[in-house]
Amino acid sequence: MIQGKTTDIILGWLARRTGLQNMGLLLLAGVLTAFSFAPFYLFPVLALCYPLLLLVLFRSRNFLEAISFGWWFGFGQFFTGLIWLATAFDVDDRYSGWTGYLAVAGLSVLLALFSGVVTGILWKMYRGKDPRNHSLSIVLSFVILWSLGEWARGNLFTGFPWNLAGYTWGFSDVMLQTTAIWGIYGLGLLTLLLALVPYILLQTAQRNTAFGVIASAVLVLGGMMAYGLVQLSEPTEFRDDVKLKVVQANINQKDKWDPKKKADNFIKHLRMSKSRPQEGITHVIWPETAVIYFLDTEPSRRFLIADVLGKNTQLMTGFPRVKRQPEFQAWNSFVMIDGQGAVRNIYDKYHLVPFGEYTPDILSNSLSFLGLGMMVEGFSYSRGDRIKTLHQDGMPPVGILICYEIIFSGQVVDQKDRPEWLLNITNDAWYGTFSGPYQHLIQTRVRAIEEGLPIVRSAGTGVSAVIDAFGRVVKSLSLNKQGVIVSPLPVMRDGATIYSKNSSWIFFGLMLLLAGFNILFQRH
Repeated sequence: MIQGKTTDIILGWLARRTGLQNMGLLLLAGVLTAFSFAPFYLFPVLALCYPLLLLVLFRSRNFLEAISFGWWFGFGQFFTGLIWLATAFDVDDRYSGWTGYLAVAGLSVLLALFSGVVTGILWKMYRGKDPRNHSLSIVLSFVILWSLGEWARGNLFTGFPWNLAGYTWGFSDVMLQTTAIWGIYGLGLLTLLLALVPYILLQTAQRNTAFGVIASAVLVLGGMMAYGLVQLSEPTEFRDDVKLKVVQANINQKDKWDPKKKADNFIKHLRMSKSRPQEGITHVIWPETAVIYFLDTEPSRRFLIADVLGKNTQLMTGFPRVKRQPEFQAWNSFVMIDGQGAVRNIYDKYHLVPFGEYTPDILSNSLSFLGLGMMVEGFSYSRGDRIKTLHQDGMPPVGILICYEIIFSGQVVDQKDRPEWLLNITNDAWYGTFSGPYQHLIQTRVRAIEEGLPIVRSAGTGVSAVIDAFGRVVKSLSLNKQGVIVSPLPVMRDGATIYSKNSSWIFFGLMLLLAGFNILFQRH
């Protein structure tokens, strides 16, 4: 196996590094792991960087250094993976160019605490023990702790489950299919196990253990591939009673909120929404805050919409909603407008973006003196009541998810009133063209697989897409392209997926299983 001189060379070289050099090495390793996510998908770097993290970790001289090693690794991963957030500041004249990078660095400082805690705990668990005699146990413990850290990051303090380990499979429809069983957190757990196979092969002195690890990895990969191929053998089927027209007007972010251009933007959407009667369009879809009129209280705008679309077509769009009495409130909302210009359904965004749509009270005062309160122009939004399913004649029940809401695994549908499809309206114009829009898209596709529901995605500047219940992109419009998608609505899967019925319980069950194996291996 990978033993002997190769192992001695690697470990000897690491032994000669100073603590500061090791921090720099792990910072670089974290940076490299960021390129395993969309749109790059350099998956093999995981099998280099995560083993390196563990090899360096057990060179720590004390608990604080162990925490710092994980923190630097996490900082490199988060800062590089989230660098697209800096673009949001470029479109806001209140901020200079460097402010965005400062904000990304600040966010990365906080997120890296999760990885620092993991490595600190792991070092404590195996302090004083020879890693060569406990390589398998170390890996199992690390995977459990890191996966718990990802789950905590996605659920605590409003949650930010961006770039979870499982999303590195986004290049393969086949390998993503198991998220229908154990969700993205479960896929991330298996991903980390596979990425750490080289660490076990480097450290273990037992040939039988090495062969067992390789055989297990082959079985896991083979099983995932076989399951995925079986699932994808099903063709995409469509409903014949719903035909959608998704409008991507590709309006620049600065132009979008310019009061002088709001009428032109509205007219542009209207023109792009026109259809011939023979096309049979039943629903036209505009993206998040497509126009900045208060459509629920401006009937004249709704009548213009109805006049363009005709009585047999409905509009589904995002818009800003306000209430001025008894006190001013605003919501990032969705509305359905029928062929007579009447409002039929309204949904207010439930899961708001911290610092983008509101500033958490606990941080508002401390950030204000830095000038970093709200990233966006305008008002702070109020929170909607809950995620819910909308019902409307002529349309199967639909769950609405506005932008950021789509990223929360297991939290995208009303379980007491499950929809038959999901609509994600979003405005990714804030996030440039580097990686953010592509990372957002892969999360949308995984939600479709987890829930077994088709998802229609309407993005102001892209990527708009029609996605079937297996996460396959049926039709799409690329980034920064003006156009429309015309497509019938894909059907939902027959029956709910295992994950949609059990959500995080499957993930925690996997971790308990790993913990059981770990205890068993340590006893033998």
